[in-house]
Amino acid sequence: MKKLLENSANQLFRYRGQIPIILVLLAILVIYFNHSITFFEYLFGQNTTAVLTLSLVFIGHLIRSLVVGFRGLHTSGQNRHEQVAEDLNTTGLYSIVRHPLYLGNFFIWMGVFLWLGNLWFLLFGCIFFSLLYLPIMKLENNFLKNKFGQKYAEWSAKTPLFVPNFRLFQKTKNSFSFKLVWKNEYPGLVSTFSSLWFISFLRFIFSERRIGISVTLLVFASIILVFGLVSRYLKHKTQFFPKMG
Repeated sequence: MKKLLENSANQLFRYRGQIPIILVLLAILVIYFNHSITFFEYLFGQNTTAVLTLSLVFIGHLIRSLVVGFRGLHTSGQNRHEQVAEDLNTTGLYSIVRHPLYLGNFFIWMGVFLWLGNLWFLLFGCIFFSLLYLPIMKLENNFLKNKFGQKYAEWSAKTPLFVPNFRLFQKTKNSFSFKLVWKNEYPGLVSTFSSLWFISFLRFIFSERRIGISVTLLVFASIILVFGLVSRYLKHKTQFFPKMG
């Protein structure tokens, strides 16, 4: 049973970027039946809802950027497809919370769900997030515990799993790299704003009852596309970004 749970957690870790597509498919149905004024727009107003959405998304990506921009090479927190760490991050945001990248993801998810506008879907999304990331966090904790032993035990004993304790903050000695953030985070930025755009687009066509696009949506689609293509070109066809990291 333990081996089965570990294998399941490994699969969740490997495909954690693709699994939320399930939510996208469910969101289509939610938007179809709730495409006029949403629950949160009724509660806060459209402009305030937009501000809250962008604020949550900004906080999420800011957290991720601070982690990526200040991290050292070959440290925990870089792994994408398998567990990799030659050193243990214990400073910067890792001094106040053990999983700052996933904390950033949570804020981003909440921003997207807020824009979707359905209270029940937001609550379902929180449960979905927990079921997805709690096994992954446990998997990473076990990996780091086995690899770093006493150093991990001392760090994890005082550092919260997911809710930050800002009183524990320790400044990192690493310098911040904007290029490293751009290189690693542009796919996430494209994904986030594409999701917000997709929700707005579906609400438009369901409310107008025709296939079309507004000028505003067209402009934002162009910005997202250009940013994504330029970033991809710089990453794969030039030496603009650092090779490591």
